[in-house]
Amino acid sequence: MKAWVGSGAGADVRFELTDFPMPVPAPGEVLVRVQAAGINRVDQYPTGSHFRHSPPAPAAIPGIEAAGEVVEIGHGVEGMRSGDRVAAMVQGGCAEFVRMNAALAIPIPADMRWSTAAALPVSYLTAFNAMMMLGRLPPSGSLLVHAVTSGVGIAALQLAVRYGAAIIMGSSTSPQKLERLRALGLHLGLADPYAGFADSVLQQTGGKGADLVLDNIGGSLLNETMRCTALGGTIVNIGRLGGINAEIDLNVHAVRRIRLLGATFRSRSLEEHASVVQGFLADHATSLADGTLAPLIDSVFAFDDLPAAVARSLQREQLGKIVVERTG
Repeated sequence: MKAWVGSGAGADVRFELTDFPMPVPAPGEVLVRVQAAGINRVDQYPTGSHFRHSPPAPAAIPGIEAAGEVVEIGHGVEGMRSGDRVAAMVQGGCAEFVRMNAALAIPIPADMRWSTAAALPVSYLTAFNAMMMLGRLPPSGSLLVHAVTSGVGIAALQLAVRYGAAIIMGSSTSPQKLERLRALGLHLGLADPYAGFADSVLQQTGGKGADLVLDNIGGSLLNETMRCTALGGTIVNIGRLGGINAEIDLNVHAVRRIRLLGATFRSRSLEEHASVVQGFLADHATSLADGTLAPLIDSVFAFDDLPAAVARSLQREQLGKIVVERTG
C-alpha cells in the first residue's frame, strides 16, 4: 500500500509518498480501506504513534482520524463485516489502508460523505468527553470555550446547543471567525483573549461566571480563566496552544472551589476510549444519521495533495476541519 511519511516538524515538516506492506489486523481490529482522513495540528509533528492503545503505524505516517470501508476482520471481532462504513481515531490514517480498533469504530450512514465522516472522531469525541463525561455541563448551564474556532471548539459549540446550554461564550484571535459562529449558537465572542476577557464573561453571566470552561489555550490565560469560572465550576484542560506552563493563583483556585481537570486520549486505555465512543453514540447516533449534527468543513484536498492540506493547517486561517479524500 501507499502511505504518506512525514519528517521534520512545524513549518519544516515534509511528506513523501512511500510503499509499505499491506497491514494485517490483529485480534480485536479491522482493516479499513481509507477513503478520507482528517487533518489535525498533530499532523504537523508526525510520529505514527500518538495513542498508546491503538495499533502503531509502520512509520511516521500522519493521520489520527480516518473513515473508510472494512475489508478484513480480525479474530474475535463480532458485529462487523466487510463493507461496513466506519470512522475512528487511528494511527497512520493518511494511507491506503489502516488498522482500526473495532471497539472504537463509529458506524457511518450510507449517505454521509467520507469527508464528513473523517472529520467526526477527534473533534466530537474530545468535546463530548470534556463537556459531558468530565465537565458535566449542567442543564441550562453556561460554557466558555477557549479557541472556539478550532475543530474541537466548533464541535463543543454544536454539542452545547444540543445539550441546552443557556449561555455559550468563546474566545478566538479572529473576530471574523467568531462572527460566523454566531449562526451556530455562540452568544458572546471574545476576540482578543490575551487583552483580558474575565470581566466580559462575568457581565454575560450576571456576575456568576462560567459553570464550565473547555480550555484549549492554558498558559498565561489560566489565571484570567479562573477569575471568571463560577464558584464550584470546572475547567477542563484540553489543549495548550498558549503554552504548557502556567502560574496558578492558588487563592483564586481555592476560594472559587474550581475543579481543574486534564483530558487527553493519548494516555487512555482502550476500554476508556471505547466508553467515550459509546457514550457519544448513545446521545448522538440518531443526529449523525439524520444529518442534524455534522462537522463544519473548511476544505477538502485530494489524498495526493496531503502536503497542501497540512500547509493549510499551518496557516491557521481555516474555520472547521481540513480533510484529505480519495478521488475515484
